[in-house]
Amino acid sequence: MSSNQVVIVDDEELILKSLKRVLRRLAPSWSVHIFASPKEALDKLQQGEIQPDLVMCDRLMPGTRGDDVLLECRAHSPEAIRLLMTGDTRIDMKEIVASNVHIFISKPFEHGDISDVFNRVMRIKALPLKHSVRQALGRLKGLPVLNETYQKLDRLLKCEDAELDEVARVVGKDPTLVANVLQAANSPFLGFRGQVSSVDKAVKRLGLNTIASIAVASSLSQTYSIDSKMHRDVVVRALSSAYIATRLMQMRGFTREQAEYAFSMSLLASIGELYLVDAPETANDVGLKSSTKPISALITYYLLTIWGIEERLVEDILSASCAVESTLRSCKESEKPQESDNFEESKESKKAEGLIASQVFYLARRLACEDFDEALADVLKMDEFAQWYPALNALKENPPEDINLAVPQ
Repeated sequence: MSSNQVVIVDDEELILKSLKRVLRRLAPSWSVHIFASPKEALDKLQQGEIQPDLVMCDRLMPGTRGDDVLLECRAHSPEAIRLLMTGDTRIDMKEIVASNVHIFISKPFEHGDISDVFNRVMRIKALPLKHSVRQALGRLKGLPVLNETYQKLDRLLKCEDAELDEVARVVGKDPTLVANVLQAANSPFLGFRGQVSSVDKAVKRLGLNTIASIAVASSLSQTYSIDSKMHRDVVVRALSSAYIATRLMQMRGFTREQAEYAFSMSLLASIGELYLVDAPETANDVGLKSSTKPISALITYYLLTIWGIEERLVEDILSASCAVESTLRSCKESEKPQESDNFEESKESKKAEGLIASQVFYLARRLACEDFDEALADVLKMDEFAQWYPALNALKENPPEDINLAVPQ
């Protein structure tokens, strides 16, 4: 039997046959187990007869809901990616999150959607994580799921010939995303002159990578109660960090693409921290604590991979997050900061561009999360950031204000 296994549960025989036929072509090396009866699928999972890497389950079926199948999967096969299929366009994102899923797709779906899911599963399997860490991550409850707006944007942005007006049309259908995009596009701190009120102009001004990152953050606002102070604080710090990173890159004369990359790193790195606010008990999980990496960084790494975010970006976020944690810890433990596994090792193992991304991430993170003046004074004493001194001093003359990415009232 193949080492890659998928379980598909749907009471519609036509869906099962169609998926099996598609998978013969898209994933010929996979073993495909199909069940029209959710009870039969549950029995197989409970008995351990199947150890799936992916479970695809319809939400509404006679007798047993798909949510129950996926809940059982989380208990008995935690390493499997859990996918919910639904034809209900009115379903609330919080209902989906409560279903213990990693991914949801709306019916009818295209072959490309299925191919993308299988690519993500293979990326998850390839992550260099210990078995105990994988199991612990798979058992996490209430993980955020990206909404349909982001999924449409993601499909569009993966097309080489994606048109900006098409992106603007997708953005324009989501009021929360529109508000967040216009806010970013009208930020004087980022050097934009003149106000824009149209989504089309905002998309052109910000760039596609920045739009994608803001769409992720906007999607998460449907999962979490951003009105709560703790969630709000995490989001404000993350967006402030993204703005600072972008501005520093601009001040040093880096390209627009490099500045967008720094924005994405800084904003997306907050996802694990946001989850921990909602589930603080996770910080004591024995499996996750067996890793040497910060738990919030692990959760971010896991979720971004499941969501299909660019592999290089995901790896850079993990690396930079660990470097920040290590450097901040050494700063607290010694009057003179000691470099351990952060920037010096990065110089040997990463290209110059990767080092720049890691450094600007560190600087932006500290300036956004700590007292601005004190953090700035501290980093201006650190020799490894000498090349950033002019940009940091310029930032001192025009400090950022708190940015609010909350749901509009």
